[in-house]
Amino acid sequence: MIAVLLFKIFYELRLLKAEFLTLLILSHSPAILLSQGKDDKILATVGNYKITLSEYDERYSSYLSSTGVKDNLAVRNAILDNMINEILLFYYDENEQVLNNPQYLNELEETRVRTILAYLKDQEVYAKITVTEEEMREAFSRVNEEIAARHLFAKTEAEANNLYELVKIGVDFEILAKQVFSDSVLKNNGGYLGYFTWGDMDPAFEDAAYALEIGEISLPVKTAYGYSIIKLEDRITNPLLTESAYQSKKSQLENVIKMRKKEPSEKEFLDNILNESELTFNHETLEIILENFHSGKVLDSDNFDSQQRECVKYGSKVYSKTEIEQSLANLPTSQKNRVLSIESLKAAIKGILLKDTLYHIAVSKGYDTATVVHNKIEKNEINIFFNYKRDEIISKAQLPDSVVIKYYKDNISLFSTEPELNLQEILVDNEELADSIVNLLNTGSDFGELARKYSLREWSAENNGIMGFAPISKYGNLKNLFWDSRLGEIIGPLKIENFFGIFKVLGKEESKPIDFEDIRAEVTKASQYEHQTEILKKYLAEIQSKVDIRVDEAVFDSYEPVEKF
Repeated sequence: MIAVLLFKIFYELRLLKAEFLTLLILSHSPAILLSQGKDDKILATVGNYKITLSEYDERYSSYLSSTGVKDNLAVRNAILDNMINEILLFYYDENEQVLNNPQYLNELEETRVRTILAYLKDQEVYAKITVTEEEMREAFSRVNEEIAARHLFAKTEAEANNLYELVKIGVDFEILAKQVFSDSVLKNNGGYLGYFTWGDMDPAFEDAAYALEIGEISLPVKTAYGYSIIKLEDRITNPLLTESAYQSKKSQLENVIKMRKKEPSEKEFLDNILNESELTFNHETLEIILENFHSGKVLDSDNFDSQQRECVKYGSKVYSKTEIEQSLANLPTSQKNRVLSIESLKAAIKGILLKDTLYHIAVSKGYDTATVVHNKIEKNEINIFFNYKRDEIISKAQLPDSVVIKYYKDNISLFSTEPELNLQEILVDNEELADSIVNLLNTGSDFGELARKYSLREWSAENNGIMGFAPISKYGNLKNLFWDSRLGEIIGPLKIENFFGIFKVLGKEESKPIDFEDIRAEVTKASQYEHQTEILKKYLAEIQSKVDIRVDEAVFDSYEPVEKF
């Protein structure tokens, strides 16, 4: 509860655009690695370190171009102050706490790997995307042509094929649209989408629609959202297309086509990386990992032999139980929430192995040592350092009790328990099964019995689907739906990513204030972030008083930013 509360406090505080003193723009290419050109003017000296005019210009011009801010004296001063303060913090302060922080070191490594893999995709996927003259001319034609269409939507291929059979025997779109759409407009207008042109719709949908003759109906088309059966209603073509107009748009069309090819090209590349025929899972180990995962014991602390036991083998490489558990622990929360069964655990492990395989490919090609990668990694590492440094400074600040207590009273809603819900759930991966379960529940079947029999989330299924009281934030955008539902009401099936959930609200607990003494530490942290501007200003002033800082005002006053095209 306290952890969730603290996260909520920090999240809301970070949404505030509190000034980070003159360190406000630390995320823009910090200047802790300094280089001086032979004829470069010295703009400022900070102890033994110098800031050259070219370094300042690079930072300042980059900031203007990335933010759209107009050149002005206040921003010029702020950027220079930032660069000075970065040097002070990096070279003239104690940084062992940050540099030895395991979380900081882990984030550096994750960022390094992510940057290398991004470059791999750039070189192996995006750089190899080609666009033909024919594709550009076809795109130009489509941009200058509006079409009108209607469609019928289905979530699965089987449903789409059934719809298509009905269309073939003459069942009208108007009738079928009332069955397949929940959207009131499409339900009542026969799935009519109106006029659109190239770039307005899903690429697969567009390709199929533009290939039709007026009145023609497509086979089921797989899109990013499901399946569509399309009927072309009308086509309006611009009759005044000229070669000069095409040539003027050619470069833009090429870029747009490349962007449209980006996602399918990446998918095709990734599909050919991992050879699943070389994968061998140890199912006994998977069972242990899944049990640990859902009990909150993600990293097992049992004996050495158990930690090193084989989990999965890919080719000649063997991954131990501990290696897989550590990788699972580093997954984003959204991915962790999908690990509900042995099959979804296998899918998560495949993703881990794919990342590992891609990394080894990148290293074998020397991408990890490419200059552009090195520079990007260096920039990211500096940004990460200053984020941790800022947090360290703020967390060490001593605030009077009166300040902390006032903050608590002024923000009592932040220091109250979150409303909690106790839900009973059944989670399946088949919509037809979900509908059948709802029908059984509506005719009197026992929820707990059905949960034990069908639900994929094993830990809750073993408890008759009962999840226990938990903060409503756990349920994301469904929290209001659950909270507003009556006790005992059957809710669903609801589509949640690739699953279908059926729920029943068993209990609710309202929010109430938490006693100050019980959360003094959490309130203090939140108050420190509220007062971060004053804290940072005072901290920097102490360092500045010990270091000789000089700015060449003549060089600064004569500076004009170099326009970058």
